[in-house]
Amino acid sequence: MSKRILIVGCGQLGSRHLQAIAQIGDVSEVCVFDPHPEALKLWQARVLEVAHANKKIKYQWATQLQSDFAGGDLCINAMQAKDRCSMVQQVYEKLGYKNFLIEKIVSQSVDEYEGLLNFSGSNRLAVWVNCKSRAYGIHKYIKSQLNPDEPIIFSVIAGNHGLANNGVHEADLFVFHDGCREMVLTGQRVDRTLYPSKRGDALYDLAGTLTAVSEKGSEFIICYDGGRTAPGTLFLQSTGCRFMVDHFQKFALESYAKDNWQWKTVPINENWAVSFMTRQFAGDILKTGTCGLPTLKDCY
Repeated sequence: MSKRILIVGCGQLGSRHLQAIAQIGDVSEVCVFDPHPEALKLWQARVLEVAHANKKIKYQWATQLQSDFAGGDLCINAMQAKDRCSMVQQVYEKLGYKNFLIEKIVSQSVDEYEGLLNFSGSNRLAVWVNCKSRAYGIHKYIKSQLNPDEPIIFSVIAGNHGLANNGVHEADLFVFHDGCREMVLTGQRVDRTLYPSKRGDALYDLAGTLTAVSEKGSEFIICYDGGRTAPGTLFLQSTGCRFMVDHFQKFALESYAKDNWQWKTVPINENWAVSFMTRQFAGDILKTGTCGLPTLKDCY
């Protein structure tokens, strides 16, 4: 059955989602909305880069939401966070989409997030957030080695100022491994400086440290130091095993109490690019109505 996809926001990230969608055989039409005309050139260039594109896909482009985009099967929202929640509502009310894959950061405030939760719930929307790290094979493997009843210690130490953006991924990984429904903040030290982000003008990130606990006593620590440059290193430990993961280098180690805690390498041979992973997420949503990403409610 042919499917129609709407992509809202086709900048650096949205165009990578577009590359993934261009490879799905069931998709017959892709509608792209971006209010910035210069994004058209990027969109056209990125589609040409796809080696195994579905040649039957019809593409439409507009700088405004158009009525002939209505009635689609999935909307991917890659606009900046300040517009994300309002755009989900507009796409549903104007075009009738009920399935959404949205980027994080979901919103700029708790109130705005709760507003989108209430709106999606009352209108029976299905919304997934692109916290894709939990779908990595390395993290599925680590989770398989943990006793779900035992608490864990989870920490990420990093340089640069990624506490707001990367911190969302780390928090989601903690929830994924621990299985908790919520985290209780136990400490915070957030720099007063707003650090300019490479993701665009008027976008900023944070540095600092956050600590939290789950209901079964698992501990969560993330520290992003604004004066250092090293990428993040993740450490996870339970009573019987421990792991180290460097996502930047795609390098991981594991050790177990039964082996006297000797470290050994865990091979990572995965493609973590958005242009690859969104193909699986979107394909699963179209076929089964669910995917490996956390829902809007899970992320809350």
